[in-house]
Amino acid sequence: MTQDYRLKSAIGADRETDLDDVWVVKKNLRDNGYYSEPSYGMTPYPDQFMFDAIKQYQKENGLKVDGVMLPDGETEQHMLDNLAAKSPTLWCTKCKGPHAGVYSMRICHNCWEKGER
Repeated sequence: MTQDYRLKSAIGADRETDLDDVWVVKKNLRDNGYYSEPSYGMTPYPDQFMFDAIKQYQKENGLKVDGVMLPDGETEQHMLDNLAAKSPTLWCTKCKGPHAGVYSMRICHNCWEKGER
């Protein structure tokens, strides 16, 4: 069973972002016609295509157009209400947190980067 996905950290060009957050936001923007997947494919890393998609979403929905998404901010709340952003269904076997399977289907990117494999 999935739950509404909540951002763990801010998403923006000048922000350090969580890779699972980026993946879920890109997937939901893509699935709803805002994010055009680049020729190299969709990655868990922030890119200009994603920031442009966030700005387009914000513009079309009367939100502040800044390309930034904050946890519990107006853009995240609007997406939860309108795009049915769903949580990843994977759970890390180490920390038990939800994740999108960026590096592994069993381990979240935080545990993976700590070498816990």
